[in-house]
Amino acid sequence: MSVLDFFEVVRNRRSIRKYQEKSVEKEKLERILEAARLAPSAMNRQPYQIFIVSNKEILSKISTVCNQDWKAPVMMVMVSIPKEAWVRDDGEEYWKADAAIAMHQVSLAAYAEGLGTCWIAAFKEKEVKEILGIDSDSRVAFLSPLGYPAENKGPITNRKTLESIIRNV
Repeated sequence: MSVLDFFEVVRNRRSIRKYQEKSVEKEKLERILEAARLAPSAMNRQPYQIFIVSNKEILSKISTVCNQDWKAPVMMVMVSIPKEAWVRDDGEEYWKADAAIAMHQVSLAAYAEGLGTCWIAAFKEKEVKEILGIDSDSRVAFLSPLGYPAENKGPITNRKTLESIIRNV
């Protein structure tokens, strides 16, 4: 991949909310999940698991505890395991950051594979844990549908300018 290809992925990856009914190929899913496995994490602890949901009944149940009726062939549920995460000396926990980095790599890899994702933060954690049988010590960090987009949003346009977010010191 060239640098240009990478920046095209970064510029054009968008949150997709409408999906085709087409299944996601096993090979593509494996490459996407490999991107998550290779993601950096604090002290290389990788304190997370990714639940891959493709069962229609479970997808429907998860959809009811989210803010939208997600109609994607796959739902990825990023589950953090705080007790496995690195904790800085001042008590700052890194389980959320580690999960976010892995999920970000998933979203970029999915776009590169011609698939769409959408970070879901609006969900009822207790209910998701019950549906998937997730233990009480783990945290559901975020969810994301995965599938072939049924919409084309074009490149990202609503971001702050580079000058407004950079401070050289």
